[in-house]
Amino acid sequence: MLPTAPGDDVPTAPDDDTPTAPGEEPIETIGPAGASPEEDPSDAVFDPAVVHRIDLTLDAAAWADLRDNPWAEAWWTGDFALDGESIGEVGFRAYGGASHVPGKPNLKIGFDREVAGREFLGLEQLKLDASTQDPGFLNEAVATDVLRDLGLPAARTGWAVVYANGEKVGFYVLLEPMDDTFIRRWFGNDDGVLYGTTSYMYAQGLNRFTTSSPLSWYVVTFGEGDGSDIAAAADAIALGTREELEALVDTETSMRISATRAMMGSTDSFVADGNNFYLYNHQGRIVVLPWDFDVELAGYSPVFWNMVEMEMERPWEYSHWRTNSLTGEIYTEPLYARMLAEGWDLDGWMATVAAGPLDWAAVDARVQALAAVIDTDACADAYHSCASHRQRVADLRFFLHTRLSRLAGGEVADCSGPTGLAFSGSVGSGSLLVDTSEWAPGLVVNGEHHCTGVYAHAPSEVVTTVTAGTFSGAVGLHDANGTCGDGVVFSLVQDGAVLWTSGTVAGYEDAVPFAVPVGAGALTLRSDARGDNACDRSVWVDVAVE
Repeated sequence: MLPTAPGDDVPTAPDDDTPTAPGEEPIETIGPAGASPEEDPSDAVFDPAVVHRIDLTLDAAAWADLRDNPWAEAWWTGDFALDGESIGEVGFRAYGGASHVPGKPNLKIGFDREVAGREFLGLEQLKLDASTQDPGFLNEAVATDVLRDLGLPAARTGWAVVYANGEKVGFYVLLEPMDDTFIRRWFGNDDGVLYGTTSYMYAQGLNRFTTSSPLSWYVVTFGEGDGSDIAAAADAIALGTREELEALVDTETSMRISATRAMMGSTDSFVADGNNFYLYNHQGRIVVLPWDFDVELAGYSPVFWNMVEMEMERPWEYSHWRTNSLTGEIYTEPLYARMLAEGWDLDGWMATVAAGPLDWAAVDARVQALAAVIDTDACADAYHSCASHRQRVADLRFFLHTRLSRLAGGEVADCSGPTGLAFSGSVGSGSLLVDTSEWAPGLVVNGEHHCTGVYAHAPSEVVTTVTAGTFSGAVGLHDANGTCGDGVVFSLVQDGAVLWTSGTVAGYEDAVPFAVPVGAGALTLRSDARGDNACDRSVWVDVAVE
């Protein structure tokens, strides 16, 4: 979640055979080292094909406090049941930051809070994420799937409809907490020290601690640590030899996690703004563990295009939240910068990821499959509308196609560009994007993926030269930044005459088809915003003349 201003949740204490890159030896991974899937009862909680029912039963005053005053984050007790299976009295509290909203709180369940050591299906804790910043309810599931498929440690996710005292609260994402149970699954034991970041403190990461103690930024979640190991790791990154660095930091795992998150366009993570991560000291070496994926995969519309355009060598330059919350300095991630400068094989790792869990066809199919599982329950959520949920799914598919095409330097889908047509013109904001043989961003309109087209902020006038025949295609509006509530009107103009007009087209509606007779010569494709603001991407898709 975003840091404060505009911000959200950061981890707080105390409760809080991988594919081989071209030319590489097989990759060694760190886990999971715990029980195999068939032996782990907690896997049932995080089954992506199941939407659970969770019932919370507690005193009415306790629920009113959790529901209406989540900022207090006070602990209460009550009964928890998953699909009718009860564990008895457990602890509840709200958690979060700017994601707190009255009526639908994020909730942490402490199965061991009332009875020390007690577990429920192998879990000591469980988080119920209200997903107030992700109406698609998919970011956590998709992003963590990608990391785990690469053998990298990431929390598991699931789904549930939550009821409190018999009244429906809403649709939730289930999150596996970053706790000792998680650590044992991935590292085989929990003998090390786990640090979470202190609430609302970000943009420090593993830069040197020259004016403050590491414990100004980090707090021990479990284990025994005084922050000196973090300070030593930061010093080694800045000043140490490579041997000294490797002795104190698990550089390979940390780099793979950071590079993968950058591929997913993260602007709110360790590599981007020093937020949303944990540090674990495993056998004397610090490893960066990923957390909170709300602002990944274009999950925050105001920075949609920052995520699309993020350069892999400098991901922090695309984050809006990289000002150090204590010093005011601008964040860069020193481990990532140093490892790249010393020749870490970024291209090889990206090829591994792109051939694996971020293969366009595979990840798009995964998104569609997950969306199908949750559509009915997500559409019935009281906080997010069905329209906003489905728009977010469309945004996610559009982002993945666009981002992966950009990273590949060419079209990743089975697409071909419009032939024999060259486009130029003026746009209301940004630049004109045309799908050519070099790269096509593509578009999803109401769930339908279009490969070819012309993309421009409205108002715009785009000109092409055509032969006499029938000019055909469809028009739509991708309003990722939410600036175009009044819609767009599209029209075709030739020799001063309007040949066709679409009427008003709203964001994410079905693409509106057209087939218009045209003469030889210049043809203008015009889009006009219906309102005071320039609209996001107005699009002409699958255009052709025959």
